[in-house]
Amino acid sequence: FILLPTMPRKAKPTKHTTKELQRKQFEATVNRGGGSKGKEERFQAKVKFMCPICKTPAPSEKSMADHWSSKHSKLPYEPEKCQQSDGGGGGGGGG
Repeated sequence: FILLPTMPRKAKPTKHTTKELQRKQFEATVNRGGGSKGKEERFQAKVKFMCPICKTPAPSEKSMADHWSSKHSKLPYEPEKCQQSDGGGGGGGGG
């Protein structure tokens, strides 16, 4: 009979530390950029290229070319249609 250090402890309740509980609470409440709230923040970022078919944003022409070859490979790639115009007012987002 061999006792290993990874064997479960019998009838010993594990206690959570304050640090662990605070970390769990923080992880549950912090905005990580997902969901509908995160979508607004993601689209406020500077987008130089936008796919005219599926409206997927891309930060560079190479990223847009990679997106096009993987998602719309049957259509001819026209980079001039994917460029986003920098002009226009725009919403706040300066904070």
